[in-house]
Amino acid sequence: MAVVSVMRCFSATLVEDPRMFPALIMHERGMGSGFFLQLSNSVYLITAKHVLFGESEGTNALQLQSPAAVVKSYSRAGTTNVSERIFNINLAQLMSAGEIRYSTNRDVALARVEQCNSNDTRIVVHLPGFTQASPDSGLNLAGIQFTCRTSEVDVGAEVYMFGYPVSLTGPISTIFDPAEPLLRKGVVAGVNLRRKTMIIDCPSYFGNSGGPVIQVDHPSIGVTRFQIIGLVSGFIPFQEEWENKTMRYSHVLKSNSGYTVVEPIDFALDLVWK
Repeated sequence: MAVVSVMRCFSATLVEDPRMFPALIMHERGMGSGFFLQLSNSVYLITAKHVLFGESEGTNALQLQSPAAVVKSYSRAGTTNVSERIFNINLAQLMSAGEIRYSTNRDVALARVEQCNSNDTRIVVHLPGFTQASPDSGLNLAGIQFTCRTSEVDVGAEVYMFGYPVSLTGPISTIFDPAEPLLRKGVVAGVNLRRKTMIIDCPSYFGNSGGPVIQVDHPSIGVTRFQIIGLVSGFIPFQEEWENKTMRYSHVLKSNSGYTVVEPIDFALDLVWK
């Protein structure tokens, strides 16, 4: 068993250490981001579907990119200082047990990894296939009350994007550990309620996929709330094309537009309740 503490950071201030929000997911085919969420009597690891699954072929079911992964997060639960929490996750075992679910038409997946005690949800049991690999135990968790469905997301609201942009190279790799999360700040650029799509004006990079996006809300004077509105799916590319008519060839250049597609938290919650 391990003791977890429900996150108290979604109140007047964002969090004393933003490292406690995202999780780093590492497997043999790549890396991505995610986050833990406590819903009912279970703890879920939520991420983008493409972090765990490869492309489907025809009518075949999606296949896991890797049978196993390592998940790293940070927490203050049970300790004085924030420290690493590392878990080994047998994805194949959880998949066989029906503990991994994914959306068929959205870039969202989740794995149920812990069962909470019915009398005290701070006490949990790891499910088979999810084992602790670090000395310190316990996670800082957000609950359903700290989520915000698409209908309540405000265009123009400030947002924070958390994750592990491990694809950043060059000088940053010499001054910053890519295994540490980075925080970005932007705004909600647009919401389409009919399609349940969301765009934020905040650049993301490979490795950010699956990380949480948090909206800053001011319901009344002097009150500030921070709520999870979704997870990073990927950046929107900007495309330039030029053509040499004399030599009859063209060139297409794609770059990061600075806009990011966010999958609403609605789809993760729907996977839990279905």
